[in-house]
Amino acid sequence: MRQFKGLVRGVNGFARDRGGNFAVLFGAAASILALGAGFAVNIAQLYNARSSLQSVVDAAVTSTARDLTLGVIKETDANASVQAFLDANSTAGILQADQIVLDKLMIDRTAKTVQVDVHADIGLYFPLFSVGDMQRVAASTTALYSDKKIEVAMMLDITGSMAADWRATRSATSRTRPRMRSRIF
Repeated sequence: MRQFKGLVRGVNGFARDRGGNFAVLFGAAASILALGAGFAVNIAQLYNARSSLQSVVDAAVTSTARDLTLGVIKETDANASVQAFLDANSTAGILQADQIVLDKLMIDRTAKTVQVDVHADIGLYFPLFSVGDMQRVAASTTALYSDKKIEVAMMLDITGSMAADWRATRSATSRTRPRMRSRIF
């Protein structure tokens, strides 16, 4: 507490001064604090918009890639599918309806990917200086899809029938047979 004793005396003396210095300094400090608070609100608003936009574009691309994989849509219909998902989810977070703009949809047939770039123009609550009252927030995402139909079956050979030696097969079968019993409950 001793360390701050001199500081407290200085502030008290400054506050008791009737010359107007306190009012001038308080006005300068308050305006800087107000600018800082406005800037913090703008940053939080842009962060929220970016997070919401990224969630919406992730859902749109993932769903479109799934539909391409399952054969629900063709590659030529991917643009309409992404736009439908963007429109359906355009009010997520602080985003407003029809605010999301699809910049680019790219389907790479070699890598089997769907890539989407979008943006939204966000109106700032506290436009500062020459920043303007709108700020562009962009998001991009990529998802894989497949056009191959694959059925996977797995089998575990516990009998030893796949062994090269047939005698080993017979002995493995005879050892396995007694363990295979049915129980009815």
